[in-house]
Amino acid sequence: MDIQPISSNKFIVGLTLDDMIELDITYDEMDYSNIETRRVIWTILDTVRKDTGRDVDPSGNLMIEAAPDPDGGCLLMFTVASGRNKKSETVVLKANATRIFEFENVDNLLDFLRFMPSNASKRIFSAEGKYRIELATDTANSLNRVINEYGRFIGKDSLTVAYTHEHWKELSTSTP
Repeated sequence: MDIQPISSNKFIVGLTLDDMIELDITYDEMDYSNIETRRVIWTILDTVRKDTGRDVDPSGNLMIEAAPDPDGGCLLMFTVASGRNKKSETVVLKANATRIFEFENVDNLLDFLRFMPSNASKRIFSAEGKYRIELATDTANSLNRVINEYGRFIGKDSLTVAYTHEHWKELSTSTP
């Protein structure tokens, strides 16, 4: 477990795959409404207190942003909020694990799909003669050069993904 202070109210905790195994949690299972996730957060905050002397109350104003690490671990950024009018709560926000790309026409999409591994998870959408594909981040990273040859990156934030899901017609879904 790697603890990096950012400022007086922020710090990052890097968890390796071994840390995740030891804590008995995966990135996909992280949800603060789950008691096991809370146990993991409390354990991490206890380690932070022991290693840095920083005492963070998990029942206070705490925001935790989580992002998966390609090696199987994850990064957690803790922000401790303060203020008299703040509601006391802890929130865990997870980074989106997918990327959205857009293609000008069906030919470009089909040309790109020739390079896709058959077991890769993907969702294909269309709107107004254009096409979008949603790929897992690791798949998108491995095909980055090819994707940029045929299409363009649209976004990875949850708003872009939600907009695509809501306003574009889904044509195909495949999961390994």
